[in-house]
Amino acid sequence: MAEVSVAIKTVEGNRTSDQDVEGSQVTYDVNAVITEAERGYQKLSLKFNIKMGTQPPVATLTVSGTATLAGEDVEMDALLVPKEKDMPPPVFMMIYQKVYSVLYLLCGSMKIPYPSPGLLKTVEVSAVKEVSAAPMDEAGGQKMQV
Repeated sequence: MAEVSVAIKTVEGNRTSDQDVEGSQVTYDVNAVITEAERGYQKLSLKFNIKMGTQPPVATLTVSGTATLAGEDVEMDALLVPKEKDMPPPVFMMIYQKVYSVLYLLCGSMKIPYPSPGLLKTVEVSAVKEVSAAPMDEAGGQKMQV
């Protein structure tokens, strides 16, 4: 099985409203991109950028960095392909799971509602070397954009 490690390069949180929303419910629109950076023998480096905004507009969160896959080429390639239509590729969910704790802490310090750990549901392949997650809301509603 291929191993995935994540190195976060930047984290940014911007509160866009002074409205007290702690404990209230918001949905998160997500726009995320994974791009192949470098490929070598049994190693693949991917750059990622995940941008999240709330509805109603209370805050925006951005996290970016590099994910490194190590393993057999066939295993790594399988992580880049969605298993089902309208689902993210496994590598995307692995990255999101690893950066979720940072997003959780950021939301807590900004006193805004936390995003769901199972937030991302749909991706669309936009180029051979790039996988893009379409913006969506937390309830799973699709907002397709490439």
